[in-house]
Amino acid sequence: MSNAVANVREDEVLVELRIMLEDLVLFHSLKADAQTLFKAEDLRKAAVSHDSFLLKHFTLRDGNGEVFKGEVQRRDLSAIPDEGVPQAELMKQHAVYLMRYVPPKKKPKFITVLQQFGGSKAVVPSVMDFMTLQNGVWQSKPTQLQHGRPHSVTFDWESPPTEAPKNWRELRKKREEELQRKLGITSYTGLYSYIYLNDREVRHEILVPLLTFEEWLPIKRANPEFLEVAEQDAMRGQIAEWFRSRNPVEIDGIPVKPVLQRLQFFGLDIQDFAQNAEPRRISAYQARLGIILSYPAKAPPNRVNLTWEVFQESAPFLRSIVYDRNANPTEEFFVKDQPDFEWIREGETPAVASFQTDWTPIQSKRKISNVSYGLIGIAFAGGAFTWMLYRNHPQCIPRSLGVAGIWLIGAFMFKDHVPVADRPLAPDFTKHTATLLQNIYRAYDYGDQSDVYDALAHSVNGPLLDELFLKIQSGLRMQEQGGAIANVQEVRIVSIKPALDNPESLDCKWNVTGTVEHWGHIHTRENQYSARIKLDVSEKGRGRISKFEVTNEKRVRFETGLRMFDDG
Repeated sequence: MSNAVANVREDEVLVELRIMLEDLVLFHSLKADAQTLFKAEDLRKAAVSHDSFLLKHFTLRDGNGEVFKGEVQRRDLSAIPDEGVPQAELMKQHAVYLMRYVPPKKKPKFITVLQQFGGSKAVVPSVMDFMTLQNGVWQSKPTQLQHGRPHSVTFDWESPPTEAPKNWRELRKKREEELQRKLGITSYTGLYSYIYLNDREVRHEILVPLLTFEEWLPIKRANPEFLEVAEQDAMRGQIAEWFRSRNPVEIDGIPVKPVLQRLQFFGLDIQDFAQNAEPRRISAYQARLGIILSYPAKAPPNRVNLTWEVFQESAPFLRSIVYDRNANPTEEFFVKDQPDFEWIREGETPAVASFQTDWTPIQSKRKISNVSYGLIGIAFAGGAFTWMLYRNHPQCIPRSLGVAGIWLIGAFMFKDHVPVADRPLAPDFTKHTATLLQNIYRAYDYGDQSDVYDALAHSVNGPLLDELFLKIQSGLRMQEQGGAIANVQEVRIVSIKPALDNPESLDCKWNVTGTVEHWGHIHTRENQYSARIKLDVSEKGRGRISKFEVTNEKRVRFETGLRMFDDG
């Protein structure tokens, strides 16, 4: 067992490395005398030769995988007495090395530590206690570095620590802040699993270090230090098939084949998960593989069975976080003897959504226009004038009736001529339109495109259906998350009122809050939309939307957080 303390500064890392004298004996093949005593001269000479061994097998890398340049500045060999060291004392005494490492660039955001004492094929893998300081301030509790297993640490140079936590409360607060900042992914070498359950699918998301995954399926790469983008692309098919053929899932007793939603290679930066980073060359010691498998459900499931089949030395168990709809997360552990997880619905199966509206065709009475009233008045005046003019003539009455009849026919022809400004919208249009907007977004609760179309058809007129489907889908798409479609949490109507320049249309404003949840953290986005909407109030149109013109769109908020465990 060796131990190291690394003090990280802006332009250098100073490491105090303590190794047992037994390591000098083992790695330099020293021999004891007849009294099982190792000579001081041999131990000191081996300690000097050990410099190159330490620099080769104890390495630091930055966030891009570039290796720090290291040197041994001095040694403290005071634990080696002149009379030599008995074999029984070799594990009790230590040689101390003071080492300096220079990063490729100042202020490294990440440092990855790797110890391979004993070489890549050590018979007895070594373990090292390791602790980091930043500018001399203790940063986190010590960790054990396993042989060949990289350990990464992140550093904040904008607000570096000025003092170590004084008590357990401060330490807990620091850890909680770190948990939020890292979106719950606090270990760079851990195997993470997230199981999402909802009425449309069972989704299993797996985040695994590249070096761990390679023990299941080797990934070909020309440079053992790095994985190139072309090599990532070349292995996607094999990796996807490897996951598809394992870890079976049953929904209501029926085996379901997974749909590959996403397969990505991530680096150390947590923003890779939050913002769906573009593919790039990554260090093999820092790479993590993320895969999202969706098991679609034809109806809201009542029972789900999931089996985890793959175990190995570096991943002897699987800890999964289970997200059952909007409930607080729970834990599930898969071990070799108990590799199964069963979920059974509590309560009633949700009813099938209805998108019908309480629309009743409006039977409004047509108003007689002012033109018609004028023509009726002229008819009576014309008839009276003709009667006065020809009252002594034999044709007096027929002529009077003829004139009046002509003008009355004109009045009848203009009876439906009502100016637009005098035709007010029915008072129930506002409530009805609000319901239509709610229904439009609820339609996207369905996973299948044809089901979305069928649901939209209750709210949108046929000719507009294709256009509006794409328009709403585009608005729900989160480019930050690889174009994932957000789950709509709320549609809040801000205002609906007749357009001032066209009372047959409605000026509408509403806010849509949607979420995308991946890798144990949740992205929430709220957008506000303004649109001019027109309804088809004919008997065939059934009050559905026939015109939908977006006039403004703006983002109200975007935030990323965690769904926390219930402390109670």
